[in-house]
Amino acid sequence: MASTHLDATPPSRTQHEFSALTDGSHDSFPVLIHDDVPNEEEVLHEVAPPAHSLSYRADIDGLRTVAVVPVVIFHAYPTAFAGGFIGVDIFFVISGFLISGILFKQFKASKFTYSDFYARRIRRIFPGLLLMLIATVSIGCAWYLAPALKSMAATLTAGCVFGANIQVLTLKMGYFDASIKENPLLHLWSLGVEEQFYIFWPLFASLVMKLSYRKAIAAQVLVLVASFVCNVAFLGYGGTNNYAFYFPLSRFWQMAVGGLLSYINLQNKVMVAHHGLCHLLALLGLAALVVGFFIINEEDAFPGFWALLPTAGAGLLIASGPHTFVHKYFLSLYPMVWIGQLSYAWYLWHWPLLVFAKAHWPQTELRPWYAMPYSMVILSLLLSVFTLYGVENHLRRRKAAWLVPLLSALMVVMAMLGICIQLYPTAFSALESSGPLPPSRGPIVNATDTEPPNMSKPPMFEQPTAAKIRAAIDEHEDGPGYSWLAQGGPYGWAPESSVLNPDKPTATFVVGDSHGHMLKIRYSHLNTLAANASAPHRFPSAVFYTANGMPPLSCNADHAKAVDAIKMVKPKSVLYASDWKQFLRFGSSSASASASPRCCTRSYADACDYQSKGDVEAMIKTLTDELTSFTKLGIQVYVAGLNPEGKEFNPKNMLSGSGVGKVDPVSRAAYEAMPQIAYLNQLLVAATKAANATLINFADNQCYKDTCQVLSNVGEPIMRDDDHFRPAYVKHYLSVIDQVIDAARY
Repeated sequence: MASTHLDATPPSRTQHEFSALTDGSHDSFPVLIHDDVPNEEEVLHEVAPPAHSLSYRADIDGLRTVAVVPVVIFHAYPTAFAGGFIGVDIFFVISGFLISGILFKQFKASKFTYSDFYARRIRRIFPGLLLMLIATVSIGCAWYLAPALKSMAATLTAGCVFGANIQVLTLKMGYFDASIKENPLLHLWSLGVEEQFYIFWPLFASLVMKLSYRKAIAAQVLVLVASFVCNVAFLGYGGTNNYAFYFPLSRFWQMAVGGLLSYINLQNKVMVAHHGLCHLLALLGLAALVVGFFIINEEDAFPGFWALLPTAGAGLLIASGPHTFVHKYFLSLYPMVWIGQLSYAWYLWHWPLLVFAKAHWPQTELRPWYAMPYSMVILSLLLSVFTLYGVENHLRRRKAAWLVPLLSALMVVMAMLGICIQLYPTAFSALESSGPLPPSRGPIVNATDTEPPNMSKPPMFEQPTAAKIRAAIDEHEDGPGYSWLAQGGPYGWAPESSVLNPDKPTATFVVGDSHGHMLKIRYSHLNTLAANASAPHRFPSAVFYTANGMPPLSCNADHAKAVDAIKMVKPKSVLYASDWKQFLRFGSSSASASASPRCCTRSYADACDYQSKGDVEAMIKTLTDELTSFTKLGIQVYVAGLNPEGKEFNPKNMLSGSGVGKVDPVSRAAYEAMPQIAYLNQLLVAATKAANATLINFADNQCYKDTCQVLSNVGEPIMRDDDHFRPAYVKHYLSVIDQVIDAARY
C-alpha cells in the first residue's frame, strides 16, 4: 500500500464522516455504511505520525461518491444503470478499512473501550437516521393503508436495533422482487449488516493485535475466506440468493478485506513500493468498478463470485492511493469529496422519497414533475445537505454526557412506535382511521339463464373512487372451512396444502401456485350453498395443493407430492391453475433442453436466460404425460389457461395522487395475440388435447366479448394486484370452475 501522509490542514469533522451505501437488489438495494475516523482533536494531537498512520484521505471520500451515485441512479432508474447496486460492496470495503484502522490503532495504544467505540457510532449514525425515520413514519401514516404500514413498521422496529437484514430475510422475498421494493425502509438492511459486523470485529481485532505479523495476517485471511465461502455456499439456498445477500456472515468478508488493508497499513508494511505500479493498480481498481457497474445486473448470482469485482476494485484503489493521478485528479476533486461527505445522509433520504413518490403516483405518465425520480434525487440531495450541516455536524461536536443516552432513548422510542403500528396499523393509517374503507360488498352479479356471470358486462352502476381502489390493494380471503393437511393423512401432504369438507366419498384436487390458491373462496362459497340447500348437492372433499410461487410443473420439486397424492387418492376431478407466463418465459431461443429444466423465478426482473425454448417444451411434454396418466385413471382433468392480466389491473396503478387515474379496459384479443401468451396458449391447447383434458379460461367470466374491464359494474377493481382476482370476484363470478366441482359431486 502506498504511504499516506497527514494533511497540513486537518479536515473538518464532516470529512471524517463515512457512510456506505448499499441497497440490496439481489435486491440488492444500495445502502449506506458508516465508519469512524479520527476527529480533528485526534489528528492534531497525533505525535510524529508514521508515514502509514491512519490519516484523512480525501480520495476515500471521492470513492464514496463512486459508490453512492450509481446506487441512487439504480434506485431511481433501475433499467438505466442495472449494476448500480454494487456500490454497497464498495462502501463495505471502505467501512472495514477506516473503522478497523481505528480499532487496530486503539488496541495498539491500549486505549480501546467498547463504551467509547459505540458512543462514537451512535453520535455518527443516529442523528441522520432518526431524522429520516421520523419523516418516513409520518409520511407512511399519512399515505399508507394498514397492510403496507404494518410491513413498514416491522422493518422500522428491526432497523432501530440494526436487524433489518434479518427481518427482510424472513419475508421470503429477494432484494429485487417488486413487492419488497415498496417498503420505504428496505435500505436499512445494510446498516444491520454493518453493525452486526462491528459486534464481532472489535473482539477479533483485539486478538489480532496480540499475534505476530504473519499470524495476524493468516487469522484475518482465514476469517475473510470463511465468510466468502459462506457467501458462495448460500447462493441458491432455499431456491433464492437471499441468504447470500442479507445474511451477515455472507457479507463480512468485504469489510474484512478493508480491515486487512488497514492492518497492513498500520504496521508500516508497504504492499506497493513502486510508484508506477501504484498507477497501474489504481487504473485496474477503477476499471474493475466500471466493468462491474455495466456487466453485473439483478439476474446474476449475487453476491457470489460477482462481488469480487467491486470488492477487489475498491481494495485496489485504497491500497494504491492516495498519490496516483486517479486519486489526485479524479477521486480527490472537490465535487467528488463533497458528495462523498454527503453519501450517508443522501442514502438515507433518497430511497424513502422514491418509494413514496411511486406509491402516491404509481402511473408514471400521470405523475407530476415534482414527483418524478429525478426530482426525488435532487430533493434527497438537498435534504442530505441539511442533515449533514444542520443536524449531524452540530451534534457530533457536542461532548455533553446526555447526548448519547438521549439519542439511544429516541431510537428505543422509534422501535416501540414500530411495535405499536404493527399491532394497530389501522389506527395509525390516516386513510383508514378517518373512516373505514368500503368493503367489497360484491358486484351486481349479472348472470342470466343463458349467460354466466361476467365482470365486464355493462352497464356500470357506480363510478370508481380512490377509497374503493385503495380497499382492493392486496385483499386476501380464503373463505371458511379449510384445514391443513396432516402428514401421513389420507390426502397426502405438501407445504401449505389444505382440505375443505374432508372425508367425503369423492374428492376434487386443485394443483398450482397462488392462481390456484385464490380459487379457495369460490369452493368454500359453493360448499356453504350446498350445505344450506334444501336438497343436498353432495359437495366433494376439495384438496388444495397450492402455494405461492410453486407452479404445477416438473421444475418445482414439491409438485411431485401433489402428483403422488392424486395417484393415491384417485379424485374424480383435478384442476391445474397457475400463472404459466411467469414461470415459462425462456430467455434463450435454444431448441435444446437441459437435463433438469428450471422455471423462471417469480421476479420479472429475471430475464430467465437460463431457460431455453427447449426447456419450456420439455416441461410441457412432462405436464402432458402427467395429465395423460390421470385421465387414464378415469380422472377428469381441467387446466386453466391464460386470462388477461397485468399492470392495468393493479389497483395501485389506478390511483393518481389522492384521486382516480387511468382505468381503461383491456382487449382480450390484443392480450392473447402477445407473442408469449399466444405461444403458451398454443402449448397448453396441444397438451390438454393430447391428454384428453379440458382447457378452461377465467377470461370467460372476466371479459365481455373483447372487452376486459379493470373495474366492476360498481366501480371496484376486480383484481388486488397485477394478476390475482379479488376474493369477492372469485366468489361471485368465476363460475367457469364450477364444472370441476360438479364432476366430483357424489
